[in-house]
Amino acid sequence: MSSHDPGRADASASAGTLPAAPLAVRISPADVGRRVTVRRRIDGSTLSDVVGHLVSWTGGWTGGLVVRRRDGSTADVPAADVVAAKVVPPELSAEALQTVAETGWPPEETASLGDWTLRATGGVTGRANSVRVAGRPGVPVADALAAVHRWYAVRALPPLAQVPVPSAYDDDLDALGWAVARRTTLLTAATADVLARAGDRPATGVVLSRTPAPAPEWLTLVEPDLDPGALARILLRPREVVFVEARDAATGALLGAGRASAAPSAVGRWAGVTSIMTAPAARRRGVATRVVAELAAWAEESGCPGTYLQVLGSNEAALSLYAGLGFGLHHRYEYRSPGPVAP
Repeated sequence: MSSHDPGRADASASAGTLPAAPLAVRISPADVGRRVTVRRRIDGSTLSDVVGHLVSWTGGWTGGLVVRRRDGSTADVPAADVVAAKVVPPELSAEALQTVAETGWPPEETASLGDWTLRATGGVTGRANSVRVAGRPGVPVADALAAVHRWYAVRALPPLAQVPVPSAYDDDLDALGWAVARRTTLLTAATADVLARAGDRPATGVVLSRTPAPAPEWLTLVEPDLDPGALARILLRPREVVFVEARDAATGALLGAGRASAAPSAVGRWAGVTSIMTAPAARRRGVATRVVAELAAWAEESGCPGTYLQVLGSNEAALSLYAGLGFGLHHRYEYRSPGPVAP
């Protein structure tokens, strides 16, 4: 079942027989508040659809969902009875946008565990070396996490899980000792809005340029503690990508850097902004704003009406900057790491 849905004329349920093709659940508790379509099993042999806003999802896969229809009535749906679900366009679910973001920061190696995606890239960045938790793993959670542990052990990497907040697995992860390592916020904006807001904020004495690949100086500024060759391999892997440099007009010194990639989704093309960094000596000069504006201009030229970026939840300065440029919360996610897991 794709993320695209043509919509329904009303929120009434429709019944039918179970289809032969496998279906997928493409929503999570992180999508509370979004308009969704949920296909549920009734009497073990028929399916019924309910469309409306996801009001709540409690108790994980042993709990239940509440969906409010357009007429104001609500449907209580046991999570165990859900056979397929997705966010209704033009929105994207947390899971769907995470999939888009993965194309902008692609790992070298992936493997599937049910709906979960195991990712490895030699330990360079958490996004490229974690299991993306989405949907169902196809086995009991404890067995799935043990399999995750073994998969990363073979690659001499620590197991790490990327989990939307909230998640249907929070209670299981807590009980099995997978603790929160850090939290990240995913923001989205209309590309045109970013350009409109950033257009009247000049940075005096700053010259911007686009490059098809990052220079060594660019890589050192963005991630001084990572191997530049390994980082460059991740950054260059998307098919559509651009790098921006901001330099001092007088000295040529590198003042700021940024990167953007473009990818399709079920509801249109998205640009992903990453690797925004300003040299310490150049802060508070508007450099980051100009870099984001240049990346947004590239996104518009590349046919991406929407732009997303990800930032640590503790980075208040960056969150304030991006809010001023029109970015708003789409969802949050966290990385979790385990204690010892039996072989």
